[in-house]
Amino acid sequence: MQPTPTPNDPTPTPAIPTTLRGQADLALRLKDAWPATPELVFIWTTAAEFGPKAVAFEAAVTARETAGQLRPQVSGDLRALDAKMEDGLNYVKGYLAEKFTKARAKEHYVQFGIVTYRDSYVLPADQGERLKALDKLLAALTANDLEDRTYGVDFWKPIREAYATATGQATGAAQGITKAIADREPLHDYVLEVLQAMLSLLDAQYRDPQARAAKRRELGY
Repeated sequence: MQPTPTPNDPTPTPAIPTTLRGQADLALRLKDAWPATPELVFIWTTAAEFGPKAVAFEAAVTARETAGQLRPQVSGDLRALDAKMEDGLNYVKGYLAEKFTKARAKEHYVQFGIVTYRDSYVLPADQGERLKALDKLLAALTANDLEDRTYGVDFWKPIREAYATATGQATGAAQGITKAIADREPLHDYVLEVLQAMLSLLDAQYRDPQARAAKRRELGY
């Protein structure tokens, strides 16, 4: 049979959240509550210093989350556009075979932005180069009187615009993740150190277990 706990039994120390989001939320709660307890003092930092750094840390965590959530959506958009381009390009090749004969159609592929990859004729895989190829393709359709075909300018122009938007978003998301991580890491070390040190300080300052537990809750733990 387990012994009945007495009021003097120590309360378990709450664990610091293991996720960045949990740590950021705890840091904000501590930032709000700490100034009301001025007796909680460190010689290496203060509540006034901690507050802005906690806010900046939470902002960096949020920025990383936002950028990370955007990437799968953008990647899906790019895959859908790639499939649409692959399908449309087959029809463009057919138009060239009709206009210049099948034997000579490949001579005009470069004008339409089409490149050789292994044994295939495709649009460039590199996103920047593919955008340039789409511009060439649009210009070539008009120059060769193919702009009004089903897979002419009205088909390719919206794709070109959507592709430019999606690649810009992909680049922005990647840059956002890189910046958020760079902004977050120095703050993370400091915030985590304060969160852990505050628990130790509470253990030292509040000897009564119930008072200690109440103060932990008050500070957001």
